[in-house]
Amino acid sequence: MVRRGWSAEFLGGAHVFPGGAVDQGDGSGLAAQAVRFTGDPAERPWRTAAVRELAEETGILLTDRPVAAHGLGGEALFRAVVALGAAFLADHLEYLSNWVTPLGPSRRYDTRFYVTVLGAETPADSDGDEVFDATWVSPREALRRADAGEWYVEFPTRRHLELLADFASIDEIVDHARSATPVRIEPRLVVAPDGSWRVLLPGDEGFAEAPS
Repeated sequence: MVRRGWSAEFLGGAHVFPGGAVDQGDGSGLAAQAVRFTGDPAERPWRTAAVRELAEETGILLTDRPVAAHGLGGEALFRAVVALGAAFLADHLEYLSNWVTPLGPSRRYDTRFYVTVLGAETPADSDGDEVFDATWVSPREALRRADAGEWYVEFPTRRHLELLADFASIDEIVDHARSATPVRIEPRLVVAPDGSWRVLLPGDEGFAEAPS
C-alpha cells in the first residue's frame, strides 16, 4: 500500500492501493506493444493503466524480464520496455472488483481493482511525488493500523482489506478472483440533517430508499 500526498485532490493523506487514472496513452499503439494482454480488448486500457501506475508509483514492473525504468512514466516507460524487447504481463492481473463512487461529490470515480502475485523479495519504493511510504503489509495489519488511527483508510479500501483478510492464503485470493465475475458496485450516500453521512451497499438497510 502507499500513502497519497496530503495535497492530493482526492483522498489526500489516505493509505490506498497503488493506482490511478486511465490515460489517453494507455490505448495507444505504443502501449499495445509494451503490454501483453490476450483478453477482452475493451479491458486493455484498464489493465495497461494498472501495470503502468504500479510501475510509476512503486517501481514494481510486472514484466517478463527485468527492466531498468526507475523514474519513468507514460510513453517513456512504454518505450523503455519495448526497446528492451520486454512486455508488461497484464494477463497476470486478476480482475477482483469494480466500484463506482456514490452520487453527491462533483467528481465520480469508476475503479477496477486487480490482484496479482509477486515474489516475496520484490522491492517497492514510492515515487515521492504523488504517493509516499510504499509498504508491504498484510490486510489484517492494515486494518489494525486504521482502527488504531495510525492510518487514514477510506471506505472502499477498507472493504477490500476486509475481503482480503477473510482468505487464508494468496492462492485462495487468486482463485476467488479467477472464479468470480466482478459485479459493478455503486454505493449510495445518505446525508443526515446534522450533516453526518453514511455509505450504504446493496443489501444494507435503507439502500433502496437512498438517492441513486
